[in-house]
Amino acid sequence: MRKLLFFLLLLPLAAMAQGKFGYFSYSEVLKSIPQYKKSTESYNKLKQRCNDEIERNKLELTRNYVAFLNGQRDFPEPILRKRQKELQQLVDNSVAFRDQLKAWLLHAKDSLYAPCHNIVDQALVRVCSEMQLSYAVDTDNSVYRYINPAMGEDITQDIIAAILNPEAPVRSLVKPEEPANVAGDENVEQIETGNSEEKSETSEAETAGEVTAAENNGEVTETIKE
Repeated sequence: MRKLLFFLLLLPLAAMAQGKFGYFSYSEVLKSIPQYKKSTESYNKLKQRCNDEIERNKLELTRNYVAFLNGQRDFPEPILRKRQKELQQLVDNSVAFRDQLKAWLLHAKDSLYAPCHNIVDQALVRVCSEMQLSYAVDTDNSVYRYINPAMGEDITQDIIAAILNPEAPVRSLVKPEEPANVAGDENVEQIETGNSEEKSETSEAETAGEVTAAENNGEVTETIKE
């Protein structure tokens, strides 16, 4: 058990060692989708209808309960037991109806917002892939109090841009290469050219000295012969 816990604690460190990661606000990205507003309006309408029906059901149950309380003292024993069972059945049906309605509303909400969630997921995958991020985390609900900027990259606006303008390129995290120092290269070439000219002049001077020496040697030889 301790080994498993130690392994689970090491997972985030291993993930961070793989490279830079992204973080974003899921709710902010979700609200930027044009379709999100329409989905929210449709959901609110359904929710209001369900709430109205639940309230109507509560009022009906309350009327039956008040009628039972008002007449229970005058009911004969068989009628009282029958009314009690009927009232209990109404309570059970009312609770079951509300539970079913809430479950149906939750399913309707998931269906309405599903296209929006798919849009966010597709944009997230594209941004992380093109920015070469190891993974991405959702910063909603104040789960992450601090993120080191050297290790994490805020990609909220990048995802929003990818959603609103899919044809636009994704921001790159690779810094552009600095242009070559042209002036420095020219100075180096000038220095090298100067050195070459100096070497050439030196070679010419040495050659001229050798010729002069050879001529002097020839004159000395001729003098000796005479």
